Amino acid sequence: MEEYLEHTYDKFIFRIKVAYRYTKDDFWVDLRSDPALIGVTDFLQKARGDVAFLETVEPGTVVERGQDVGKIETIKATFGIVSPVSGTIVEVNPALEASPFLINQDPYGAGWIYKVQLTTPAVAAEGLLSAPGYLEVMKEKVIQEAKGK
Repeated sequence: MEEYLEHTYDKFIFRIKVAYRYTKDDFWVDLRSDPALIGVTDFLQKARGDVAFLETVEPGTVVERGQDVGKIETIKATFGIVSPVSGTIVEVNPALEASPFLINQDPYGAGWIYKVQLTTPAVAAEGLLSAPGYLEVMKEKVIQEAKGK
């Protein structure tokens, strides 16, 4: 059974998958899988709204940590997909082309965005947040969102 941390604010419950690592920009990476899986957090998909369209770089593209690798359009906004790790994109989730809303329905599972073969697996986690670390960052973002900032 998968373990999650949860934070409740007003009527919203935000979940964070314990086994993943996170960026302050609300992206997750599953470093347990090979290649690594990348996606957006539950907080980000709730804050930005229903995903309508997704655009990503092609498989085979070499990316650096922090590099934009695509964009997501929602009913509220368009925002960039930022790679949390360095490596080569080996697959983009084919299900998202026909069903981009999978990101909203299952952000930590079926809604994964792409897979990356890591350049240096031993250092991939450096600079990424653990689930408890991301929880603290997310709590502050939830408060800011509620204030309309």
